Amino acid sequence: MKFRTLLLASAAVLVAAPAFAAEDITAAFFTPAKGHILSDTTLVGGRFKTDNGENEGVDKNLRAMEEVTFGVTDNFAVFGGIANYFDVDGEYNNDHNFAYELGAKYNMTYGKVLGQVAVAYQTWDPRSFFGKSGEGIDYETNRWQKAVEGTVKLGYVLDCGLTPYTTFSALGSFDHDHDQGYSWFAGAHKMLDKVALDGGFRYDFGNGEYNGEAWYVQAEADYFVKDNMTVGVFGDYYLGGAGRKDVEYGYTLGLNAKVLF
Repeated sequence: MKFRTLLLASAAVLVAAPAFAAEDITAAFFTPAKGHILSDTTLVGGRFKTDNGENEGVDKNLRAMEEVTFGVTDNFAVFGGIANYFDVDGEYNNDHNFAYELGAKYNMTYGKVLGQVAVAYQTWDPRSFFGKSGEGIDYETNRWQKAVEGTVKLGYVLDCGLTPYTTFSALGSFDHDHDQGYSWFAGAHKMLDKVALDGGFRYDFGNGEYNGEAWYVQAEADYFVKDNMTVGVFGDYYLGGAGRKDVEYGYTLGLNAKVLF
């Protein structure tokens, strides 16, 4: 099981300003100015259907997440998050299954070149998800599972306001090899009046839940209700991957709300 957070990116917000109107809070490069707080609330679900001619199955998931980011300086922030995984597929022990995250982000600018590095510590209790003993689950130690994820982002601001960018994440588990994996994303961000658009392609690989590799197309659209508040929709669609010829389709859809204080 992976608990990775992959944020969509844009450009105009690396130089933080006190006025909310000067900021694009939907950007992955965004960190709140010193003393400010960003609340990021998400509800997301997905389906993944496989059929190898003999066995057919549909994996469903639904989770709610809240992440709070605090600006220590204008370019450095700390964040914490909590996610609840609902038992929509009969996989878990109940509907109260929490995962936690704590980390930090640092932004850098070199003219029109934008960069960010981030690290996050993630943990969850398998006894909450699966009970003390679950069929096919090897958590015999009955201890909290721990992982660290590192992320590097790089973007460039074009004169037209379009910002191509790329993101690379690596997740490593302290407890189980199957939680190790990598993710690479390449896309672009564009701000259009009160709407922010973002989209591109993602490649997940490693020895995790993707059986080697998986390609996705993903997109997000956010509407600025106020200068410091957005609501949005986002999603991704599975395109293919080595060793997964049995997949008929796979996708996620979600709703998001952000508020800058």
